[in-house]
Amino acid sequence: MAARVSKMMAAMVVATSLVSCSPKPLRVSVSFQNGWNLRNEMLTEAEQALVKHVALQTLRTAYAQFAVQFGDLSTGDRVIRVEDTPYSAYGPGAIVFPLPPAGTTFPVAKVSSIRLDALYAIELAVVHCQAAAACAAKTREQLLAGLGRGVGATAAHELGHQSGLHFSGDSRCDDCYDGHSASTDAHFWGTKHWSDDALIVMKRVLASSADASATVKHASD
Repeated sequence: MAARVSKMMAAMVVATSLVSCSPKPLRVSVSFQNGWNLRNEMLTEAEQALVKHVALQTLRTAYAQFAVQFGDLSTGDRVIRVEDTPYSAYGPGAIVFPLPPAGTTFPVAKVSSIRLDALYAIELAVVHCQAAAACAAKTREQLLAGLGRGVGATAAHELGHQSGLHFSGDSRCDDCYDGHSASTDAHFWGTKHWSDDALIVMKRVLASSADASATVKHASD
């Protein structure tokens, strides 16, 4: 009996050590804090849901080979906030800087901001349209799905700028998540991938999805 108990305790210690030393999934909270008013046109709840769904789907596809979890999480290791560009009135003599880019991540931060209205303006410029209602190049649904993909692709890029990760090097690659520009057709409607340089760093700082799955299966066994 004592020998059996000893074996069981030894097995539990081994299992615990395997779990504690295993690569942890990176939990990323994606929070939509924008007002959904694009060029004085309020999106319906169904349209908002479409943009959110495609954005999260794009993020999960971008990190499919890594143990990264995305969702509207109450807590997370990292945070991505989808916001509106902050506008303000300027007084006489004020120095006005250009509007913020589609995505921003400050040095040593674990939080990134994605500007939905800025992305929408970029998307319309890419297809040479002034508004969704008068766009011959894309239907309204295509524009909204493209906007969601643009949000996801921008968020994927900005996560790579966060503290301790730094795998987004702004490469000269139009269809790379770590590419230098969002003003491309691929950013909204194409199939993107990570550059070889980005993948080298990602494999060092992120756990692979295969390793995480194998660890969970081993622990459950």
